[in-house]
Amino acid sequence: MPGRIVLYGATGYMGALTARALVASGARPVLAGRDQSRLSALAARLSQAAGGTELETAAAAAGPGPLRDLIGAGDVLVSTAGPFMKVGRPVVAAAVDAGAVYLDSAGEPPFIREVFEESGPRAERTGAVLLTAFGYDYVPGNLAGALALQAAGPGAARVQVGYFVRGDIRRGTSAGTRASVTGVLLEPGYAFRGGRIVTERTAARLTSFTVGGKKRQALSIGSSEHFALPRLRRAAGADGAPAQVALTDVGVYLGWFGRATRIVRYGSALATPVSSLPGVRRALAAAARRIQRSRAAPGTAAAIRSDVVAVAVDASGRELAAVNLTGGDPYSFTAPILAWAARKAAAEGVRPAGALGPVEAFGAGPLESACASAGFHREHPKPG
Repeated sequence: MPGRIVLYGATGYMGALTARALVASGARPVLAGRDQSRLSALAARLSQAAGGTELETAAAAAGPGPLRDLIGAGDVLVSTAGPFMKVGRPVVAAAVDAGAVYLDSAGEPPFIREVFEESGPRAERTGAVLLTAFGYDYVPGNLAGALALQAAGPGAARVQVGYFVRGDIRRGTSAGTRASVTGVLLEPGYAFRGGRIVTERTAARLTSFTVGGKKRQALSIGSSEHFALPRLRRAAGADGAPAQVALTDVGVYLGWFGRATRIVRYGSALATPVSSLPGVRRALAAAARRIQRSRAAPGTAAAIRSDVVAVAVDASGRELAAVNLTGGDPYSFTAPILAWAARKAAAEGVRPAGALGPVEAFGAGPLESACASAGFHREHPKPG
């Protein structure tokens, strides 16, 4: 029997988009959240798209007890409720306890690291599967990195992934996104360097990528690629396959700031000393709550295009392969890719247990097809 899909945070901006994407794909998710009246209103709006079927709703706080009662082994719990550092941990705990498949739209580096390093080992023991950051953050980069490593062959030793946008990013983000960004301004970052995860401040490194024939700068950021791509390389060298050079470095970079990139980097360098000042963290937390309560959606006039670039190099720094994925705005991609993964996981299951990257869970080929259907496709070089 296919598992049930429970969507937690269904009445938020991303939650409602994901609910619509699930229903449009033929799924009938349980809509869960804290406010029963808003859940009922959303279910009523979606009933026509669901062929007249009234969707089930469930009012549940973020604690693991109420959510745990909704799901069992083989079910899929999708969470779009953020900021994840504030409300996400109990949701993950509910999925781990139930042995369920967990998906979220998180983009907060500290939360992603917790899922891989702390929740992942517990999930292995209970049979749960944890797929964090399963949206624009950071499915395209995982796919682009995996494709670049495949094309580069066994000599690839390092891979860099860059995320870039074209358009008005300030008008094109929701209240939830802005609240999440505000909440991690003072948190430490991390990277995969020298064959291991290391802690470093966010925006500690600056690099450039060629995007559309132009050099564009980007700042380092923590993500799921740091955990998932090295494991893909180790798996590729197993079972008698040709020997692979060990992947020593994975760098992920955010290129959203254009000409202000260096200024943002200098500001980030002040984060650590500033965070020790009395009241700074409380002020940021209060700002995040105000943003979240506004429930503001992205501006309808904002037109955003995205590029995700991955470059694989050998130990000497010689470029071996580059892959460019291009698509639209983060929200138009995140909702359908979450819906695809939830349906596939509910119908077929996902193995092995533990915290996985998207390519580990579904394979590069199926994931590339799903990303293309959701609006993110590989851009092939034009013939010279």
